[in-house]
Amino acid sequence: MDSVPWLARPTLADVETTLSEVNARLAAGGLSITSEDARMIAARRTEALAEVERFEFGVPAIVLLAEALATSPNLSQRDVAHDLAELQDAFYAIRDELPTDVPDYVIAEALRGCLDAWGDTAEVASMPPVEVMRFSDEYARMAETGVSSEYQIVDDEGRVYSFDPEKWDYDEHANGWDGERWDDDWGD
Repeated sequence: MDSVPWLARPTLADVETTLSEVNARLAAGGLSITSEDARMIAARRTEALAEVERFEFGVPAIVLLAEALATSPNLSQRDVAHDLAELQDAFYAIRDELPTDVPDYVIAEALRGCLDAWGDTAEVASMPPVEVMRFSDEYARMAETGVSSEYQIVDDEGRVYSFDPEKWDYDEHANGWDGERWDDDWGD
């Protein structure tokens, strides 16, 4: 990771932005973290991502976790930073085991359900990904249908169309629009 410094360590601005985003979501449960907590969570994030040899783009997992966990009766103000850091580590370990078409919010939902059932973040963090994911209704639905909601569209009349990337067959010689072939020379 050190060979790509802009991906290696979060900057102070990143930590402050994450702090405000996390606190905005935790406010629903009357919880908050400090700047020191945010730095600790950012350092744990860097370590967890290095361990699974991944990069994270987009919304940081900690923001999704804060939103999913904010109203959990098993989080207390005294331990919220430590518990979020533990669950963030679990999130990245689970993310590494699941297919990419499983959305991050589904993992956060599963961690919330698991925490509500077990009540202990250390216990949840030590559970195998398969066990944790049983606590997500969305994941169960995806496993049952075999298709992520990410690959579905619904038309104006409520018909659902699914796209299964496993069954997609790329063919550069397939017919294009109006019968043209994709490989036709268009006078370019």
